[in-house]
Amino acid sequence: MGNTAVLRFRDFETKTVEVHRQIINQTGAVWWAWWKKESEDGKLEVLEELARACPLDVGLVNRLTDTRFVARCTRVAYSVDGTPLSTPEPARTPVYYRQDSFPAWFLFSSVESVRSDDWDRRFGGVPVGEPTLFLIPTNSADQARALLTEKPTRKPISIRSPVILHLSDLHFGSDYGFPLRRREVPTLQQTLDETIGQGLVRMGSPPIGLLIISGDITTRGEGNGFLEAQSFLSSLLPRLHLSSDQVVIVPGNHDILLDDRQLTRNYSSEQPFRNFLNLVYGSNELELNRLHWFSSPEKDIIILALNSIRPRAETTMEYGYIGRDLYGPLVDEAGRLNSEIQSKQGIPPISMAVLHHHVLPTPLVEDPDPQARRPISLTLDAGQLIEDLQRANVGMILHGHQHVPFVGSTSRGCRNQNGDWTMAHPVYVIGGGSCSVKVDRLWNQMRNNSLGVYVPRQDEMTIGVFQFAPGVEFQEMMKLSIPL
Repeated sequence: MGNTAVLRFRDFETKTVEVHRQIINQTGAVWWAWWKKESEDGKLEVLEELARACPLDVGLVNRLTDTRFVARCTRVAYSVDGTPLSTPEPARTPVYYRQDSFPAWFLFSSVESVRSDDWDRRFGGVPVGEPTLFLIPTNSADQARALLTEKPTRKPISIRSPVILHLSDLHFGSDYGFPLRRREVPTLQQTLDETIGQGLVRMGSPPIGLLIISGDITTRGEGNGFLEAQSFLSSLLPRLHLSSDQVVIVPGNHDILLDDRQLTRNYSSEQPFRNFLNLVYGSNELELNRLHWFSSPEKDIIILALNSIRPRAETTMEYGYIGRDLYGPLVDEAGRLNSEIQSKQGIPPISMAVLHHHVLPTPLVEDPDPQARRPISLTLDAGQLIEDLQRANVGMILHGHQHVPFVGSTSRGCRNQNGDWTMAHPVYVIGGGSCSVKVDRLWNQMRNNSLGVYVPRQDEMTIGVFQFAPGVEFQEMMKLSIPL
């Protein structure tokens, strides 16, 4: 019976389905644009197949709210070379994007709500991952379900030790506080890679096995900042005897800017950060939410790398938000992987999530600015994330954003498999300070840069935080242990 498609959408600017239905009621049909991600493949062969198959039923899903629809598609308009097109009929196009061009347009004669069981029967489940257009087999729900859930066999990346170096809020670009190049004459004004490398040696740090960077690589998305950061990593990794696949990087709010509606529509605001990841990892296929698995002689480490820079609504886009629709499948996979490793090795792995925005209050007292768009910035779905991590036995969260080092813990009451309420194990939260921002961008309570070194030892992890600054030598700021 061929294939059909599922299109993802979100209600970022308006009530999407309601607006399109109004035009159907007025004119008998509506043009629905494919708001393709700039990083997404053009899928010309898919569009060609769908155009030939019309009329057909197409799935529409808002994964954020888990609302699902079936639209009757009578025509697909696209250019054979992938060039974005204007709407074929402006009068049949919503006003809020009538003047814009998109890679494809779908003409819908109806958009009907469907129950989840009917949706699953037709499309085999809600697609997972970052694409916005999915080709779905219609000849068998089982085939569709296999298409949506099949994943390649995951293998661990070897690391020499489970010791973690945690950097955050580097702010390369206009807010960067360290020299970019080495000086010929010895001076206290060292480059950041010199400062880190020599400081770790002087403090007697054990060999680093894994580097984690929790966002704000650059300042206000500055392109030169990403290039400077890539140059920094090219110098730092050899000092630490690490390779690029032993690095975990998540974006910060300075890396993906959400204050331009046009850039947010096609996700092109993500592209500079994606280009940076390509420079570091040599791959342009990485999703911003992903699962890493590392194996050392002592312990395995599972890391959920999460993107908290996600638009949800114009009034809240300055806050952190991840979305269960994106992280949920990864958390489930992390839970299964955790159980498999413990079953085979007899030793539970270290499981943690890394994001940029904080999930607990970081300063002792918040001081909101009435004029600010985000007077107290917190990850909006932190409660849901913490509950889901608890269920998957993920015991730690690393973040940045506040420029102040922080260690805390939290636990939420939730239902177990029997339906009984229980207090789950605590999730430990470690906030990284700013590693290299200018001093005047730091809080009064923390006027030095800092980084973290986390050392697992049997059933506990030692958290060491070190402070430093240009011209200020490394010194220990905090040291404590948390249970694993």
